Parts: sequence; structure tokens; C-alpha cells
Amino acid sequence: MAVLGVIAARGGSKRFPGKNIAQFRGRPLIAWTILEAQKSTIDTLICSTDDDDIELTALVHGCRTIRRPDIFATDKATCEDVLRHALALFPHDYVVLLQPTSPLRTTDDINQCIFISVCRKEPVVSYCGAYKNGAVYVAPREWVIRNDFTEPHIHYQMPRERSLDIDYKEQLDNAQL
Repeated sequence: MAVLGVIAARGGSKRFPGKNIAQFRGRPLIAWTILEAQKSTIDTLICSTDDDDIELTALVHGCRTIRRPDIFATDKATCEDVLRHALALFPHDYVVLLQPTSPLRTTDDINQCIFISVCRKEPVVSYCGAYKNGAVYVAPREWVIRNDFTEPHIHYQMPRERSLDIDYKEQLDNAQL
């Protein structure tokens, strides 16, 4: 069983330009995801990006990068599109989507989601309370390739203190207090 970790980091955020490499508690936001993923059971970790600064930041922190095609770097491109592109380049049995905007997820959160997905052979989505928190998504390769995202998934409950999701500058500023 091989697990591919994909950090999806597009450069064109309209709500918060440069958010993926904005400084958070002394390091770029994306670095928090890279460092925790590197300690996890992920076999291959890549950052999928369209941005030179994000690519350089990922490389500096020891993460392999791939340039996503322009079609997957628009506002209309989905994370599923990015995952299919990554799986075409790096065929693995499972794929883990890690968004750089969730810097407080831990290696244990990543590993637990992978373990649950592999044991149950179903997708796992991280939640905080009743809401998806966007920190970890794990799915078997066939599920992503089939493009059937209506299948049921398993919830992995994360504590509120690790469920930060930064989409706006104000959220970043408030989380640094």
C-alpha cells in the first residue's frame, strides 16, 4: 500500500493574496503542513502549485513540487482535479489532500486518517463538531479516479484547537495572538 500526500497550494487567492506563504508563528503557512506531513506515514509528499514563490518555499522546506497545468490553477478547478493530476504522475493506492491553510493539524491527525481509510477502504474527512475543517482528506485511488465524490465517507473528529482554517488575513492575524 502506497500513500501519496498532496499539498494543494494555488497562488491566485483573491480573498487573501499570498496566503499559502504568509508568515504564521515564525514560518510560512505551508511549512507547517510540510513539516507535519514529512513525519507521517505518507510515502511520497508533493506540493502541487502554479506559483513560483510557493514552489520555492516548498522546496526550501524539503518538499517535492509539481507544476499544475493552467486548467487546474483557476477558481473553477477543484481539489479533485488536482488530486487526479497528481495521481496520474505518481500512482499510489491512497491519496491524502493536505491544505496549507490548516497549519495546526498534527502528524497524528494525518496518520489516524490514513489508518482509518486503509482499514475501512473508504474516504476519510476531518471534522470539527458538525463541520468539515479541511485539514485532512484521505481517499483510495479508485475513488478519486472514478470521480464519484458522492460516496459516503468516514468522519475523523479533530479538536477545535487544531481545526484552524485560514482563508482571510484577519483569521491569520487573530490566530497569531
